Amino acid sequence: MMKNILVSFLVVALMFSCTKYEDGPIFTFRSKNKRIAHSWEYAAIIYTETGISVTTNLPSVVMTFSKDGTYSENTGYTGTWKFKGDIELEITKSRQGDSIQTTIWEITRLSNKELWLRKDKVDHHFKAK
Repeated sequence: MMKNILVSFLVVALMFSCTKYEDGPIFTFRSKNKRIAHSWEYAAIIYTETGISVTTNLPSVVMTFSKDGTYSENTGYTGTWKFKGDIELEITKSRQGDSIQTTIWEITRLSNKELWLRKDKVDHHFKAK
């Protein structure tokens, strides 16, 4: 009996320690490719050094990640995306006539409904559209 309780405790502890992202999710059956393949709109911008959180007058950018690795924005940018390791997301994009931009974000949360990205000590929280 005691052995079963100990094994159960260890399994639960292991599950909670295996999350890839700082803010979860702790456990999911969907691959990260399936979770990111949505259109995303801003929910908040958080300046981590000051703790200031902005939830109004947010950028109207809608980012769309497709399962095949293509990327687009409602601003006219198109390009590609890919995961770099477990917690980084690389987006390469351009607009007709503009130079190519590549940005690497740290993923702090990726669920079906939330995508949280960090760049230069600023957290960008998105919600599925």
